[in-house]
Amino acid sequence: KLNEQQRAAVDIVYGPVMVIAGPGTGKTEVLSMRIANLLLSDAQVKPYEILCLTFTDEATIAMRRRLLEIIGEDAHRVHIFTFHAFCNQIIQRNPEYFGLRDLTPISDLERMEVMYALIEGLPEGHVLRRLKGNIYYDARYLISLFDLMKSEDWSAEWVSNAIDAYLADLPNREQYIYKKGNTKKNIQAGDVKTEEIRKETEKMERTRAAALLFPEYQRRMEQAGRYDFN
Repeated sequence: KLNEQQRAAVDIVYGPVMVIAGPGTGKTEVLSMRIANLLLSDAQVKPYEILCLTFTDEATIAMRRRLLEIIGEDAHRVHIFTFHAFCNQIIQRNPEYFGLRDLTPISDLERMEVMYALIEGLPEGHVLRRLKGNIYYDARYLISLFDLMKSEDWSAEWVSNAIDAYLADLPNREQYIYKKGNTKKNIQAGDVKTEEIRKETEKMERTRAAALLFPEYQRRMEQAGRYDFN
Protein backbone atom coordinates (compact mmCIF):
# COMPACT_ATOMS: atom_id res chain seq x y z
CA LYS A 1 0.00 0.00 0.00
CA LEU A 2 3.02 2.27 -0.31
CA ASN A 3 2.88 5.15 -2.76
CA GLU A 4 5.59 5.74 -5.35
CA GLN A 5 7.78 7.96 -3.13
CA GLN A 6 7.44 5.62 -0.13
CA ARG A 7 8.30 2.62 -2.29
CA ALA A 8 11.45 4.38 -3.52
CA ALA A 9 12.56 5.02 0.07
CA VAL A 10 11.98 1.38 0.98
CA ASP A 11 13.63 -0.17 -2.08
CA ILE A 12 16.91 1.76 -2.00
CA VAL A 13 19.30 -0.46 -0.07
CA TYR A 14 22.67 1.24 -0.56
CA GLY A 15 23.44 4.84 0.31
CA PRO A 16 21.57 7.46 2.33
CA VAL A 17 17.87 8.17 1.96
CA MET A 18 16.02 11.19 3.34
CA VAL A 19 12.26 11.10 3.82
CA ILE A 20 10.55 14.39 4.65
CA ALA A 21 6.95 13.91 5.74
CA GLY A 22 4.44 15.37 8.17
CA PRO A 23 2.48 13.68 10.99
CA GLY A 24 0.25 10.78 10.01
CA THR A 25 1.79 10.28 6.57
CA GLY A 26 3.17 6.79 7.14
CA LYS A 27 6.74 7.38 8.31
CA THR A 28 6.62 4.44 10.73
CA GLU A 29 5.40 2.16 7.98
CA VAL A 30 8.11 3.34 5.59
CA LEU A 31 10.87 2.82 8.17
CA SER A 32 9.51 -0.59 9.16
CA MET A 33 9.30 -1.74 5.55
CA ARG A 34 12.77 -0.35 4.84
CA ILE A 35 14.22 -2.33 7.76
CA ALA A 36 12.45 -5.47 6.52
CA ASN A 37 13.77 -4.87 3.02
CA LEU A 38 17.33 -4.45 4.31
CA LEU A 39 17.08 -7.81 6.08
CA LEU A 40 15.75 -9.51 2.97
CA SER A 41 18.16 -7.88 0.54
CA ASP A 42 21.37 -9.35 -0.87
CA ALA A 43 23.28 -6.91 1.35
CA GLN A 44 23.10 -9.62 4.06
CA VAL A 45 22.23 -7.15 6.81
CA LYS A 46 21.68 -8.73 10.24
CA PRO A 47 18.92 -7.46 12.60
CA TYR A 48 21.42 -6.48 15.30
CA GLU A 49 23.34 -4.34 12.76
CA ILE A 50 20.39 -1.96 12.38
CA LEU A 51 19.94 1.08 14.61
CA CYS A 52 16.64 2.95 14.56
CA LEU A 53 16.36 6.18 16.58
CA THR A 54 13.10 7.99 17.34
CA PHE A 55 11.99 10.93 19.47
CA THR A 56 9.35 9.29 21.67
CA ASP A 57 8.77 6.05 23.55
CA GLU A 58 5.44 5.70 21.74
CA ALA A 59 7.25 5.69 18.40
CA THR A 60 9.66 2.95 19.50
CA ILE A 61 6.74 0.78 20.61
CA ALA A 62 4.87 1.36 17.34
CA MET A 63 8.00 0.56 15.35
CA ARG A 64 8.70 -2.65 17.24
CA ARG A 65 5.07 -3.77 16.96
CA ARG A 66 4.99 -3.16 13.20
CA LEU A 67 8.29 -4.98 12.69
CA LEU A 68 7.00 -7.99 14.62
CA GLU A 69 4.09 -8.16 12.18
CA ILE A 70 6.43 -8.01 9.19
CA ILE A 71 9.53 -10.02 10.15
CA GLY A 72 8.51 -11.89 13.31
CA GLU A 73 10.83 -12.50 16.26
CA ASP A 74 13.85 -10.95 14.51
CA ALA A 75 12.22 -7.61 15.32
CA HIS A 76 13.42 -8.04 18.91
CA ARG A 77 17.03 -8.07 17.69
CA VAL A 78 16.77 -4.71 15.89
CA HIS A 79 18.08 -1.83 18.00
CA ILE A 80 15.20 0.62 18.37
CA PHE A 81 15.67 3.48 20.86
CA THR A 82 14.75 7.04 21.59
CA PHE A 83 17.72 9.35 21.17
CA HIS A 84 17.99 9.77 24.95
CA ALA A 85 17.79 6.06 25.68
CA PHE A 86 20.46 5.26 23.09
CA CYS A 87 22.82 7.96 24.33
CA ASN A 88 22.29 6.85 27.91
CA GLN A 89 23.17 3.27 26.96
CA ILE A 90 26.40 4.46 25.35
CA ILE A 91 27.27 6.47 28.47
CA GLN A 92 26.51 3.59 30.83
CA ARG A 93 28.54 1.11 28.79
CA ASN A 94 31.52 3.46 28.34
CA PRO A 95 31.77 5.52 31.55
CA GLU A 96 35.53 5.87 31.20
CA TYR A 97 35.05 8.12 28.16
CA PHE A 98 32.59 10.44 29.91
CA GLY A 99 34.14 10.84 33.34
CA LEU A 100 30.90 9.54 34.84
CA ARG A 101 32.04 6.44 36.70
CA ASP A 102 30.06 7.32 39.82
CA LEU A 103 27.20 9.27 38.23
CA THR A 104 23.73 8.17 37.13
CA PRO A 105 21.19 9.94 34.87
CA ILE A 106 18.85 12.31 36.68
CA SER A 107 15.09 11.91 36.47
CA ASP A 108 12.81 14.82 35.57
CA LEU A 109 11.53 14.93 39.14
CA GLU A 110 15.03 14.94 40.65
CA ARG A 111 16.13 17.65 38.26
CA MET A 112 13.20 19.84 39.24
CA GLU A 113 14.12 19.29 42.90
CA VAL A 114 17.66 20.49 42.15
CA MET A 115 16.21 23.62 40.54
CA TYR A 116 13.90 24.25 43.48
CA ALA A 117 16.82 23.98 45.91
CA LEU A 118 18.85 26.31 43.70
CA ILE A 119 16.08 28.91 43.75
CA GLU A 120 15.56 28.53 47.51
CA GLY A 121 19.23 29.30 48.03
CA LEU A 122 19.18 32.60 46.13
CA PRO A 123 20.26 35.57 48.27
CA GLU A 124 17.86 38.36 49.15
CA GLY A 125 17.65 40.90 46.34
CA HIS A 126 18.48 38.40 43.55
CA VAL A 127 16.43 39.21 40.44
CA LEU A 128 15.16 35.62 40.22
CA ARG A 129 14.08 35.47 43.85
CA ARG A 130 10.34 36.11 43.95
CA LEU A 131 8.91 37.39 47.21
CA LYS A 132 5.32 36.38 46.47
CA GLY A 133 3.34 34.06 44.27
CA ASN A 134 5.05 30.94 42.92
CA ILE A 135 8.67 31.36 44.03
CA TYR A 136 9.65 28.45 41.76
CA TYR A 137 8.20 30.14 38.67
CA ASP A 138 11.62 30.34 36.93
CA ALA A 139 12.56 26.68 37.48
CA ARG A 140 11.57 25.54 33.99
CA TYR A 141 13.20 28.61 32.48
CA LEU A 142 16.46 27.69 34.20
CA ILE A 143 16.23 24.12 32.90
CA SER A 144 15.66 25.38 29.36
CA LEU A 145 18.54 27.87 29.60
CA PHE A 146 20.98 25.34 31.06
CA ASP A 147 20.03 22.81 28.37
CA LEU A 148 20.78 25.44 25.72
CA MET A 149 24.08 26.39 27.37
CA LYS A 150 25.17 22.75 27.46
CA SER A 151 24.10 21.92 23.91
CA GLU A 152 25.82 25.04 22.55
CA ASP A 153 28.81 24.72 24.92
CA TRP A 154 28.25 28.21 26.35
CA SER A 155 29.86 29.10 29.66
CA ALA A 156 28.26 31.57 32.07
CA GLU A 157 31.05 34.03 31.24
CA TRP A 158 30.40 33.67 27.49
CA VAL A 159 26.69 34.37 27.96
CA SER A 160 27.44 37.41 30.12
CA ASN A 161 29.86 38.82 27.54
CA ALA A 162 27.37 38.18 24.74
CA ILE A 163 24.72 40.08 26.70
CA ASP A 164 27.09 43.03 27.18
CA ALA A 165 27.77 43.18 23.44
CA TYR A 166 24.06 42.87 22.62
CA LEU A 167 23.00 45.62 25.03
CA ALA A 168 25.75 47.96 23.81
CA ASP A 169 24.44 47.57 20.25
CA LEU A 170 20.76 48.22 21.04
CA PRO A 171 20.90 52.00 20.33
CA ASN A 172 22.16 51.15 16.83
CA ARG A 173 19.30 48.80 15.96
CA GLU A 174 16.41 50.07 13.84
CA GLN A 175 13.71 48.70 16.14
CA TYR A 176 15.04 50.88 18.96
CA ILE A 177 15.15 54.12 16.96
CA TYR A 178 12.14 56.35 16.29
CA LYS A 179 11.46 56.67 12.58
CA LYS A 180 9.00 59.53 13.06
CA GLY A 181 8.93 62.43 15.48
CA ASN A 182 6.20 63.27 18.00
CA THR A 183 6.08 66.90 19.11
CA LYS A 184 3.63 66.17 21.94
CA LYS A 185 6.09 63.71 23.49
CA ASN A 186 9.12 65.80 22.51
CA ILE A 187 10.43 62.99 20.32
CA GLN A 188 12.36 63.55 17.13
CA ALA A 189 13.05 61.12 14.31
CA GLY A 190 16.31 59.33 15.06
CA ASP A 191 15.89 59.46 18.83
CA VAL A 192 16.55 56.27 20.76
CA LYS A 193 13.59 54.45 22.34
CA THR A 194 14.95 54.59 25.86
CA GLU A 195 11.96 52.89 27.48
CA GLU A 196 12.14 49.95 25.05
CA ILE A 197 15.88 49.65 25.69
CA ARG A 198 15.23 49.73 29.44
CA LYS A 199 12.75 46.85 29.15
CA GLU A 200 15.11 44.80 26.99
CA THR A 201 18.00 45.51 29.35
CA GLU A 202 15.92 44.33 32.30
CA LYS A 203 15.08 41.14 30.41
CA MET A 204 18.71 40.51 29.53
CA GLU A 205 19.87 41.12 33.09
CA ARG A 206 17.50 38.36 34.23
CA THR A 207 19.06 36.07 31.61
CA ARG A 208 22.55 37.03 32.82
CA ALA A 209 21.60 36.33 36.44
CA ALA A 210 20.17 32.95 35.42
CA ALA A 211 23.25 32.02 33.36
CA LEU A 212 25.54 32.87 36.28
CA LEU A 213 23.75 30.14 38.29
CA PHE A 214 24.97 27.50 35.83
CA PRO A 215 28.22 26.64 37.69
CA GLU A 216 26.24 26.16 40.91
CA TYR A 217 23.81 23.89 39.06
CA GLN A 218 26.72 21.81 37.78
CA ARG A 219 28.16 21.60 41.30
CA ARG A 220 24.86 20.46 42.78
CA MET A 221 24.44 17.84 40.05
CA GLU A 222 27.89 16.43 40.72
CA GLN A 223 27.28 16.53 44.45
CA ALA A 224 24.06 14.54 43.93
CA GLY A 225 25.88 12.03 41.71
CA ARG A 226 23.69 12.82 38.70
CA TYR A 227 24.04 13.97 35.11
CA ASP A 228 21.50 15.17 32.54
CA PHE A 229 21.46 14.09 28.93
CA ASN A 230 22.77 17.40 27.60
